[in-house]
Amino acid sequence: MKAFLQNLSVISTVLTFTIFWQSARGENYLKKGVRNISQDIATGNSNNIPLIELSSGYGVNISFIKSGEIVEKVWLDNPAFASLDVDGCLSGLAQKCEQSGATVLHLRRINPLKIPQLPKTNSSLLTVITKSNSGRKVYVFRVAMGDTAPKYHTIEVTPSLREEPEIKNLPSATNITNLQLISSGLEIAQQQRLILPNSRLQRRVKSFLILMKSGYLINDAARRSGISLQLVNRLIELGSNSQIGTLR
Repeated sequence: MKAFLQNLSVISTVLTFTIFWQSARGENYLKKGVRNISQDIATGNSNNIPLIELSSGYGVNISFIKSGEIVEKVWLDNPAFASLDVDGCLSGLAQKCEQSGATVLHLRRINPLKIPQLPKTNSSLLTVITKSNSGRKVYVFRVAMGDTAPKYHTIEVTPSLREEPEIKNLPSATNITNLQLISSGLEIAQQQRLILPNSRLQRRVKSFLILMKSGYLINDAARRSGISLQLVNRLIELGSNSQIGTLR
């Protein structure tokens, strides 16, 4: 019985670490068959380009519905082993469109084709150009052949934490106290996947903390590092709640 409980503990630890690692990379499997990837990860603000594996008999959807974006253009560098379709109409896919645009892409594996002048390879880069109210974005995915049944059928691109305009002044407090609260708030924001590791926003917050440690006031440090006072307020709030929870 003791050995069984030890094995169960090891399995639980491995599963917990796996889930944590996926979350730290900005990827999360919230429901069966759906893989969530944040905008920061898919737009190249991370060291890892998302990998999409195509298995025989299975297709994979890439949805931009949650992020509120419209696909304008797509490029699949190696169409020799995969086909690409969309839920709307894109002129680049050998179509003449009265109104160009799509929100969902569909990739499907096909039998390898021999295309003149195209090197033989089992992988490809997929580039997606989107537009929204906040502007245009470039997404990149690695597409490769898979050997096993996929764990998901849909990839949902989800919004990253956005910086909002300044809406209020900071409460009066010493730089040292605020520095501690903001550092704690950043850790909590990363644990809750509000700010992703290695993202542009994380780098700005770290730059802000460095400026504060060197003696800059909060307002000056925020302006120089390119973050808003509302974001700073939110991090202070998260850090304060963490300290209150610890005291309890």
